[in-house]
Amino acid sequence: SSGINAEYGTSDEDRPYADGREARIWHLYIGDTTLRHRHYKHTLLSLLPGHRVYDVACATGADSAMLVEEGYSLWSSDVDKHFLDRARAERRERMEGGDERFASWVIGRGDWLDLVEGCEIEHPAGGYDAIICIGNSFTTLPDFEGEGRTHKRAITNFWSLLRRGGVLIIDHRNFDYLMEHKTLPPNSHGSIYYDCPRLFNIRNELVTDEKGEVLSLVFKSDICVTGTDLERDADVCMKDKDGMMVATLPLNNITCFPHTLEGFTGLLRSVFGEGASHRVLPDFKEDVKEEGFVPNFWVHAIVKD
Repeated sequence: SSGINAEYGTSDEDRPYADGREARIWHLYIGDTTLRHRHYKHTLLSLLPGHRVYDVACATGADSAMLVEEGYSLWSSDVDKHFLDRARAERRERMEGGDERFASWVIGRGDWLDLVEGCEIEHPAGGYDAIICIGNSFTTLPDFEGEGRTHKRAITNFWSLLRRGGVLIIDHRNFDYLMEHKTLPPNSHGSIYYDCPRLFNIRNELVTDEKGEVLSLVFKSDICVTGTDLERDADVCMKDKDGMMVATLPLNNITCFPHTLEGFTGLLRSVFGEGASHRVLPDFKEDVKEEGFVPNFWVHAIVKD
């Protein structure tokens, strides 16, 4: 989920599926959260230096809810109110089910470029122990100002909300592979975050300049909504999926702006300092033993000195 109202303007009504379908479709796309979290939960938890965690790209709240279950105090924001409504519904259902841990989960709207003063949520005194921005979320932020200034402003906001010794955990796809091969790594759609069996007809559209350099990547796909409350949606059409006609809606186009591993490392160090403790984990793996392993994501963990 993007942490800014960039692509569609400043109003939720400007966004596709402004009635909330976008969030419902995204919830289907996330799929089984237990299967999702088995890929990275253990490593993520090992990187957290304390209990106060801010999820700055919470979307419908899958990762935030998992951390609440693990006993962490969570603050969560997104720019889309329908995504937040879905997260709030999750909080309410957990509380109604008797899980009192969810009563303290703070959820509110927040823009990465105005998190300090303009966020709906009240940040804790003393700062956060950790801020997470995962699921390739940061790469949806365009560089409005040029020369990386917009990206640096967002990272600086994250840095300012951390306590000394706090950690930013942030990732991006393996765009180095994309730029070299003009395609994503193998099994990129069966990745640690997104492995939805409902997804099909997946396309990746590269936007290049006159020299052939990749400027952006647009993810396009369809999602099967058969058997869900979206099946009767007015925009549903029937399409063939593995030899069977299924009720289908398009997953909204997701535009990403590539960051190389070297470039993103430089961006982080320009804010946190060259001497900051910084680890890079391929697909959240601490020890890669598979020969020829090509990660889909580079996960950065950098500490505020």
